[in-house]
Amino acid sequence: MAHDGYFFRSRRGLPPELVEAQVRVEAIAKGYGLDFCEIVFEMCDYDEINMIASYGGFPSRYPHWRWGMDFLQMRKGYEYGLQKIYEMVINTVPSYAYLLDNNTFMDQKLVMAHVTGHVDFFTNSSWFRHTNRKMLDQMANHSARVRRHIDAQGVSPVEQFIDACLSIETLIDPYLHHIRRSRSRSESDIERGSLQSGVVKLPARSYMDKYINPPEYLAAQRAKQAREMHQMQRFPESRLRDVMLFVLQNGQLARWQQDVMGIIRDEAIYFAPQAQTKIMNEGWASYWHTTMMTRDLLEDSEVIDYADHHSGTVTMRPGSINPYKIGIELFRHIEERWNKGQFGKEWLDCDDV
Repeated sequence: MAHDGYFFRSRRGLPPELVEAQVRVEAIAKGYGLDFCEIVFEMCDYDEINMIASYGGFPSRYPHWRWGMDFLQMRKGYEYGLQKIYEMVINTVPSYAYLLDNNTFMDQKLVMAHVTGHVDFFTNSSWFRHTNRKMLDQMANHSARVRRHIDAQGVSPVEQFIDACLSIETLIDPYLHHIRRSRSRSESDIERGSLQSGVVKLPARSYMDKYINPPEYLAAQRAKQAREMHQMQRFPESRLRDVMLFVLQNGQLARWQQDVMGIIRDEAIYFAPQAQTKIMNEGWASYWHTTMMTRDLLEDSEVIDYADHHSGTVTMRPGSINPYKIGIELFRHIEERWNKGQFGKEWLDCDDV
């Protein structure tokens, strides 16, 4: 796990038959109307794909013990036959996808079709509209910055601080780019409000003042101003969903700690839409790989193997949620209702079907 960048230094292109398969799969996908950016497929052995999977799909991440822990867990799962990673794709431009080199040719076609569905989803889903499409370079930059902090501060302080940051990495605002939050007031706003405090009385002659500006009105205005000043001086002014941002802005952190926490927060924000859309993303990719495989890509000799592998992918085990199964059934349900006209006001108002 210490060899950052090893994978791309020893990258292997696709053999000719898979290059032809990729061209065919992408042409079929575009024929169905899928819209995706360039996809770069890389071949990996099971150790390489487990390494990349433990890094969240990226060949380089900041140094931390949890990557090694995840790698060992995945490798043991593969060796004991408990799990197998057939494919992996990351949301960048171009999009990088990884193929396991000991997959059958049928599996590779299935994976390519599945990946085109993923990249189409990344490209067109509003949840991914604001994600950094150059995150491959950004991750490498994060790795270099954390390593510089380790050289300057030592391994233990940086590692312990990363542990603390990871304990709150989910406490971000996943709707950061989708909802306009209220602007926080600066100290100058509060000072300006203090200088302008004081009830403004309506102009009146002295003998009419108590009628034009009755004491009850002035008292109510003073109370209103007091409430507004109290609201301006609250800390924070309003409740914040993004706990990491609050700590970054208000915590007593050293400069290197601010940088490390900012890195972890940026990466958490990047990965958040993938967790939020997991079921629909996998469902969309599964819907299109089944469509393309059964209609266009399968040879007669591959049907049994495909049915066996696909059924294993969408199996629902007791006590677990399978995003592939739930997602594909949701899209099939949507398709069925659309084809039968089971939508819209007329359908909702119909009570004699």
